[in-house]
Amino acid sequence: MAEAPLAPAAPLLVVDSLDKVYGSGDTATHALQGVSFEFAEAEFAAIIGQSGSGKSTLLNLLGLLDTPTSGTVTYRGTDIGSLGKPRRAELRNSLIGFVFQFHHLLPEFSVYENVVMPALIAGVPDDAELRRRAEETLGLLDLEGVADKNANALSGGQKQRVAIARALVNRPALVLADEPTGNLDTTNTGLVYDLFRSINEQTGTAFIIVTHDRNVAQRTDRILEVRDGLLIADERNRYIGWGDVPAGARRRQPV
Repeated sequence: MAEAPLAPAAPLLVVDSLDKVYGSGDTATHALQGVSFEFAEAEFAAIIGQSGSGKSTLLNLLGLLDTPTSGTVTYRGTDIGSLGKPRRAELRNSLIGFVFQFHHLLPEFSVYENVVMPALIAGVPDDAELRRRAEETLGLLDLEGVADKNANALSGGQKQRVAIARALVNRPALVLADEPTGNLDTTNTGLVYDLFRSINEQTGTAFIIVTHDRNVAQRTDRILEVRDGLLIADERNRYIGWGDVPAGARRRQPV
């Protein structure tokens, strides 16, 4: 007897009819209107849009930093709207890692202390196992040997990589990166992108990179475009301008 085909894997994230309205009446601003999409485990995508398009509002909703006016955000089958604030915060800290345009490292702390902060907030004991996990994460980002340095002693590019390590220390299913290369030069921008791609392939961590830079977006596997609060495009990417992509980024071409 032939085996039954495997059922498709459940999506990591489902966004359904998402609206966000600020204010009311004549002064109401519709930051998002009717946004819907699904996002798979281990996917690697970009959300693009100009300033004021609604992409940052969408990021805040996906990151459980804000709640929608209507619609639902569902992670691994759990409707986030059904959860209280403590459970939402717990889920956010365990399931999602954040990388921002500015590294937001605490300068009075060491690299190690900055990296393990989310784990300590989650109640993980500061023991040899956490130290091993932090150093392993730093190693993924070519930051061996810096754990005990003061965060202020690092270069700008190194600080951003420490911020990425901090986002990864809890082994999240999804990393949300908000303009993560906006303060970096071209060389470090390429390095951060290559690190994201490498981590995605090595660990299965999903990435959503929010950017206004189409050159960055074109090096992901999927591009979602937001304009005037609407999701106007959702396309599988075939690396437009592939010949201009550095060799380190040419690990695979999506089908």
